[in-house]
Amino acid sequence: MKEQKEIRVIKRNGDQVLFDSGKLRTSLKRSGAGNKVVDDIVEEVGKSLFDGISTRQIYKKAFSLLRKRSRPSASRYKLKRAIVELGPTGFPFEKFVGELLYHQGYKTEVDVIIRGHCVNHEVDVVLEKEAEHYMVEC
Repeated sequence: MKEQKEIRVIKRNGDQVLFDSGKLRTSLKRSGAGNKVVDDIVEEVGKSLFDGISTRQIYKKAFSLLRKRSRPSASRYKLKRAIVELGPTGFPFEKFVGELLYHQGYKTEVDVIIRGHCVNHEVDVVLEKEAEHYMVEC
């Protein structure tokens, strides 16, 4: 696909940037999609671009196409957005990680303050299993 430099994209924060197919290509590759699938989706999304399109609209189009071609890749592609949708504080994600590890056999505590030598430290998840102890920063 030839780069369409005249297409301005509106980011979630309201900033406007020029469309960069390389960013779309990279995000699709990170999901595990193969090169042919990535090329096809980038080309198809490119056909639907217009000046002032939002990143959300681009994402929805790419996700829809990816879901039709590779459901496992589509699941991974949506993972970041799903985590963001847990909330802006991060705490729901910490609780989610704690629950996952609990079901793996760990004793877990979420949002723990650990007293250090000079200062206290906030730790997202503290784990214990047998004689092993872990501190997780989400």
